[in-house]
Amino acid sequence: MSAPAVLVRVDALWRPGLDRAGLRAVSESLAGPVTRLCPRCAGTDHGRPRTAGGALSLAYAAGLVVLARAEGTGLRLGVDVEPDPGVGPTPAGLADRAAWTRAEAVLKATGEGLRRDPTSVRADEAWTTALPLPPGWAGTLAVLPARPVEVRWREHR
Repeated sequence: MSAPAVLVRVDALWRPGLDRAGLRAVSESLAGPVTRLCPRCAGTDHGRPRTAGGALSLAYAAGLVVLARAEGTGLRLGVDVEPDPGVGPTPAGLADRAAWTRAEAVLKATGEGLRRDPTSVRADEAWTTALPLPPGWAGTLAVLPARPVEVRWREHR
């Protein structure tokens, strides 16, 4: 018998012109207070974001913040989003921006971040799905442990 699907809410908040601090403030308007703690240096200005409501992952890009949230404990989420210009070099030698966002989302979910080589991420390492972003953008959600997931997607413009 397989595990029941877990509900992950993913919100894309489009706020052109806002810097990272502004995007963080907007994300907290949806997620509630967010704390961070780096497991390596104990810094609180970076590290895995946490909220009292359960699992959380955030991704920032120019004028966009994406939040992935799931209630309860035991899940680890990772989300990444990047503009996809379709030209120029791909980070870390991966095939394309979609592959990059998949690798980074998995590394956020594992808690390793970019301390681990993104090219070492295996296809079976986590449950992943591409985000339904408009053309010119690439994004991925990753969930650990890998299990069936129901994604509820909302855009806020």
